[in-house]
Amino acid sequence: MTDHRILALGLVLALGACAQGGNTRSGAPADELGTCAAADHQDWVGKRVDVLNDVDLPEGTRVLFPTTPATMDFREDRMNVSVDKNDVISRVYCG
Repeated sequence: MTDHRILALGLVLALGACAQGGNTRSGAPADELGTCAAADHQDWVGKRVDVLNDVDLPEGTRVLFPTTPATMDFREDRMNVSVDKNDVISRVYCG
């Protein structure tokens, strides 16, 4: 009987780990949500990353190059700036 309880507990824990997190609402992509300043900086897309040298980025902003490791957690107040292999900003989004 104890073996069945342990097995059931393991199954519940495994299913709980597979559950979808509540990071996005209504299934919308993360870059369409959030309270960060990404919408105000879409003019950076297509420009060289050097433009960021002359601006004060909001606290917590991540500048992500192709080889930059980053956590996959969603934070609606965090702005991310993706830079491609040619040092051109390819995306500015919340997350």
